[in-house]
Parts: sequence; structure tokens; C-alpha cells
Amino acid sequence: MTQTIMYISGGRWDGIPGTDRLLAEALAARGDVLWADQPVSVHRYADVRRHAFRSLNGVPEQVAPSINRLRLPALPGFSRPLVRRSTEALATRALVSAAQKADIAVVVNSSPVVPFPATIRAPRLLHLTDDWLAASDLLGLSRRHVERVLQANCAMADVVTAVSPGLAEKMTALAGRTVELLPNGCRTPAAGDPDAVRRPVAALVGQLNERLDKDILTELGHAAVPLVVVGPRTERDPGMARFLDGFLALPSVDWRGAVPAEEVARILQTVAVGLTPYSVSEFNTSSFPLKTLEYLASGVPVVATDLPATRWAGGLSVAIAGTPREFVDLVRSRIVDPPGPVRRLAIQDSALAHTWDVRAEQLLSLVGKHQTTEPGSTRGSRHVGSK
Repeated sequence: MTQTIMYISGGRWDGIPGTDRLLAEALAARGDVLWADQPVSVHRYADVRRHAFRSLNGVPEQVAPSINRLRLPALPGFSRPLVRRSTEALATRALVSAAQKADIAVVVNSSPVVPFPATIRAPRLLHLTDDWLAASDLLGLSRRHVERVLQANCAMADVVTAVSPGLAEKMTALAGRTVELLPNGCRTPAAGDPDAVRRPVAALVGQLNERLDKDILTELGHAAVPLVVVGPRTERDPGMARFLDGFLALPSVDWRGAVPAEEVARILQTVAVGLTPYSVSEFNTSSFPLKTLEYLASGVPVVATDLPATRWAGGLSVAIAGTPREFVDLVRSRIVDPPGPVRRLAIQDSALAHTWDVRAEQLLSLVGKHQTTEPGSTRGSRHVGSK
């Protein structure tokens, strides 16, 4: 039987592809992956209702080569105090049932609400993709509940990893144990067209929501910096919604909405600079913006705000701005002097050390140092290998 990596995600397979899905896809090149969705209400999602019986009996569906998806059904109001215990029980039943039909070699858990199943005998890696405590209100979850699950999972995990230096440091202090750094990655850089013309335009790629710095966007608008914006609006705050209405309507802004990954790559072949204008909040300080490495993988230099992850990924291709005015000045300087073919290749080469394939190997290497046949211990040995 082929060994299987169980990946308990913090989202849904068919949601906006982020850390979990991109890492799981890279892991699937090394072993079968059993992907488990974040628990969601059977009342809200028709597909979860249709698959509820099969899911609870551990029967997944194939969604990609070497990847099977298990939906985790939950009752309406699954995050409420009187219901969330049933959410955990239903998730555990589905996961354990699925594990009985597979040879689970490692369990990766990146969910803020799903505990490690206690009876699955495999090494456990808890991967912190965001500061879930800081984001609990945004996620519509109780901070006390998230903290309870987080503490329990930290205690049961053989390895705990975090996507950014800031989050690793914060969680090391909170958990009382070492939290390893496992940063976000990027897709393997494509060769691209060396003769592609870089227009004097900046690009902002990704979800448009409260994480963006309104002062920087306002300054970009006032300066009439030519800007192509690619990504969906996911804001919740009415004030942010009104701001985005005005910003995206500016003559200097070309908003494309959500487009396929292939189209994003094509657009990035034509721009002079990529932007990561995040506000310096508690949540953002612990984050690792995916867009920064994606820009570099496309041969695009970056202007970003000063976050720990930005400094970690830094180098000559990432310029860090301390103020909105400095941000705009840095963008302007790169628009008038876009990188030529040689420079673009050098930027892409710098991203090779940060691909998702590299991250998958790093994850398995960390697990390999703590192989176990007993949950939450470092006793015994079990091999997690390549296909």
C-alpha cells in the first residue's frame, strides 16, 4: 500500500489556492495526499451535504493526481460553544475512518479548530500558516476556543512549524517549545519570454481586503501610479469596502478581478514591479505574503512594507519602505527602470531556493528527524519517503 500524507487544512480545496493547497500539491509529488477540508456547515454548503455520509465513513474523492479530498461536515453554527464539540467529534470520526483505509505516514495539521486524531499512529506536524489567535475575530471564531485547540495540538505534535519568523518567535514563547520556520513558497519559476516588454506599470496581486495599507494605496492613487490589480475582493468591513470602491475606480487603476493562475503569470511577465503594501498589524506581522515570492518567481522586483517575513525574503530584489511616501518613491524608481532580461533571470534564480518543492522537502526532513510510531512522542521509527 502506498504511504499517504494526511493534510488537515485550514480551508477548502476549491477555495482560493493558498499555503495549504500549494504545499499539499508539492507533497503529492512525493506520496499520496489525503486532504481534509476545514469543517463547514452542511446547511451552508450543498456539496458537503451530498458527501456527508461518505465523508463520515472516511471515503474521499480524487481531485488531482495523488490527491484525495475529504470534506468535514459540521452542524449549523459549528463554531458556537454548544456545537463545536460535535464539530470536533465529526471531524475525528471522518479522519480516523479515512486513516483506516490508508497507510498514513505523517499527519500535517494546519487547521485552527481541528485537533489531531489521537488514534492515528503517525508522526504529527502542526503547521501554523497564520496568527490564528490574532485572526480569531476575523475568522468568526472564539479566541478562547482557538487557543484551547492550539495548545492541545502543540502538546500532541512531534514538530511545530510556522510560516514567518515573527510567528515562529511568538508561538515559541506561547507554546513553551521550539517552533521551526517553514516559510511560504512559490511556484517553480517559468522560463518566460526574454524579449517580453515590461510596461511602466506596477502590479498588485492577491486578495483585496483589510490587510492592505489604505494610506499606501491612497498615496499611489494621488501619485497616479499606473497599477494593474489582480485578485478578488474579500473585505468584510464596510469602511474598507467603500475605500476599495473608490480606489479601484481610479483612472490609474486597472482591476482585473480573480483570474486563473496562468493569466496571473502572463500579466507578471509584462509589469515592471510588484507590490506588497500590507499594513503593519499584529496579524500581518506574523504573516508571510505569498505574493512577494510569486513576484520574484516571475522575475519582477518588489516594493514591500516592513514585515519580518519581508526582511527574511529580502535581498537586492525586495525594497522595503518605511512610509507611504517612500513606498511610492520606490515604486516610481522601478517603473522608470524596469529589469532587463539578465536582471529578470537573476531575480528568478533567487526564487529557486523558495519553491513549494523545496518547502515540501523541508517539511518531510523535519518530520524525518522526529519519526515516531506513538502519537506525540519521538520514539520508534517510520519512513516517509518519495514515490
